[in-house]
Amino acid sequence: MSYGTLAISRCGGVEIIALTSDDGMNCYTPEMGEDLVAALRGAAADDAVRAIVLTGRGRAFCAGAHRSTFAGTIGPSGFRIGEEHFIAGFAQEFAALPKPVVAAFNGSAAGIGVTMSLLCDLRLAVPGAKLRLNFAELGIMPGLGSTRRLVELVGMAKAKRLLLFDRMVLAEEALQIGLVDEIVPPQALLDRAIALGEAAAVGHPGANAEIKACLNAAYDGDLSAALVRESEAAQRLRRSREQEQ
Repeated sequence: MSYGTLAISRCGGVEIIALTSDDGMNCYTPEMGEDLVAALRGAAADDAVRAIVLTGRGRAFCAGAHRSTFAGTIGPSGFRIGEEHFIAGFAQEFAALPKPVVAAFNGSAAGIGVTMSLLCDLRLAVPGAKLRLNFAELGIMPGLGSTRRLVELVGMAKAKRLLLFDRMVLAEEALQIGLVDEIVPPQALLDRAIALGEAAAVGHPGANAEIKACLNAAYDGDLSAALVRESEAAQRLRRSREQEQ
């Protein structure tokens, strides 16, 4: 199956899902969200796929939401941003995919480009990649349960620093605080991500799925609650912005 915003390839039992756009910045749109849901569900259901790599093509992994989406434009998918399945209801399913998922930051990421990676099982980055959590600057809520997942990965103090104060971290510091698991030279990034996928694929698929589910179980309730809190806060922010206009 072909997608307008993704490039799909396969290396052995590892499916590679690459975000793509003409300008190489891979900005998120509702159409990309719909494509991601379809591609990830397809990989999860395919017995030949044992692990998944999520990466980008071009200069960035994903430079946040496309500017056109902030105007509430309805795209070809028929959705405004936030209405599409990827944001509106896929986060728990993404986190619970029965196959290991590796995010590979081939370049910088912002906004949802960072938060979608938090639903993956491992995160790799090239040196100097900028991870920007610029939600407060934009006046919007981070989503996908990231207010819970970020605290889980880096701790409360650093999560507050990243979302409220600094709002940007380089890959090298992201490694130190646990937001990124490895830094890999650009020319070796995809090979390393595939190698990790192949290492996971050695495990029995049923065992991989059960182990991942049990590891996730300690946080599932927290993720569900975080999604509700984020949705309610996003609605309050939206109403506040409308009143300011």
